Amino acid sequence: MAEAAAPAPATAPHAATGALLQVDGVSLEYRTTERVVRATHQVSFDVHAADRFVLLGPSGCGKSTLLKAVGGFIAPIEGEIRLGGQRVTAPGPDRIVVFQEFDQLPPWKTVKQNVMFPLLALRTVGKKEAAERALHYLAKVGLDKFADVHPHQLSGGMKQRVAIARALAMQPRILLMDEPFAALDALTRR
Repeated sequence: MAEAAAPAPATAPHAATGALLQVDGVSLEYRTTERVVRATHQVSFDVHAADRFVLLGPSGCGKSTLLKAVGGFIAPIEGEIRLGGQRVTAPGPDRIVVFQEFDQLPPWKTVKQNVMFPLLALRTVGKKEAAERALHYLAKVGLDKFADVHPHQLSGGMKQRVAIARALAMQPRILLMDEPFAALDALTRR
């Protein structure tokens, strides 16, 4: 008579996948005085390092809400979100969000200062390296010639590119972008 094989040891969800980001059974809700709105219901997916992952769906289906949860701005009512195996419970510099709204730049700072700001605020680098990174990423988005102007002197699409440069300068483990190219014209998007 053959012996039954021992059951496999229990592992954490997605532990064997090696995924950088794991979203496991995540449900998100908004509560108003009149009702509860379910934004997502038991959403699960893995994102591996160097992946480009797109959430696609109609307006109002919970894409932005899910990005806010991955960013650590709202907590799931069910399921969990992990980055590098660690549960996401609050915002952190390891995941940067570029939101849809392009008016997210302090107007009193120049473009370069706006890109430098989070680097200096978190004390991740010194002022010289922050300035070098700012100019590098402004060049990547085609705005190095606008480093010394203020946001009110830029178009909406240019402001959005500054926000993207600022996010890239942080060199996060994961970059979350919520319709980041909506304010850009068709030629700039390419």
